Amino acid sequence: MPASEVAEALYRAHKERATGWMKLVAGGRESRLLLKDGDLVGAQVGFGFQTMAQGLLQAGRIDVQQLDALWARGEGGKIDDESLGEVGTTAREAAELQLLASVRRLSREAEAVRFELGEVDGDRTVPGARAVRAAFEALLRIEGKVFRCADPDACAEWLTSEDERAFLERFREFRTAGDVPPARAALLVLLAREGKVEEISEDGWHRLEHARWEEERRREAERLAEERRRAEELRLQEDARIEEAIRRAAELDEIRLAEEQLRLEEERLAEDARRAEDARRAEEARLADEQRRLEEERLAEEARLAEEARFA
Repeated sequence: MPASEVAEALYRAHKERATGWMKLVAGGRESRLLLKDGDLVGAQVGFGFQTMAQGLLQAGRIDVQQLDALWARGEGGKIDDESLGEVGTTAREAAELQLLASVRRLSREAEAVRFELGEVDGDRTVPGARAVRAAFEALLRIEGKVFRCADPDACAEWLTSEDERAFLERFREFRTAGDVPPARAALLVLLAREGKVEEISEDGWHRLEHARWEEERRREAERLAEERRRAEELRLQEDARIEEAIRRAAELDEIRLAEEQLRLEEERLAEDARRAEDARRAEEARLADEQRRLEEERLAEEARLAEEARFA
């Protein structure tokens, strides 16, 4: 049975806050995962058992050399509190890590799975989100895929540390996961199942990127064409404005020329009128002088004649 079915069954039980047991079968052997309100509270392991030391190793609390040392001291199966304190953990936490290690192995080895509702007893409580994440570590199908997480804050339900949130921040844009630990790879696969991370193949991503690039190029071409069109409109408007300004300037020049010609004509007419008036006055003065002279001559002649008559 594909490991995805175990992870999916555990995922649904957690989301539905189910209480009961998950029966897993492989090679005629049976194991059970006990769930209460979607949280893992215990296990009855007929196959897929993992020791406490294996749980610590998978969680990165100890390395292979420390594992060998525990086995050498006879603590490979059960580790005393002193040894746990040396690696910075407690008996309760070590038991949880052992249980999660069993979930990983059961997810890989189970051939059939069925969930049954019912009351269960368990003395350990592992948050359902952690159990689901452990199951999803068997689904490390991230090669050849790219991921994007638009809103890391929306994934808080599945995160166990601020470092994981920072990890998701790297996926604001589509990118490959690269060489990441299984727990981080499982987180991406789980969040993709949750719909909070987008997952597509690299080929699909390249096609999307090419389509996006083509769209950006088309929009840029449209933007440049629009800019050229607007620039041409502005040029034509400016040319029209200049032509209108030239036309108006020419009209103003014609008006000024006409006004100047009118002024000169008015001045000429005024000068002609002034000269005619001067000539008229001069003629009147000449005629008055002539009449005065003639009158003087007439009076003189009359006086002469009177004088001659007086002596005659």
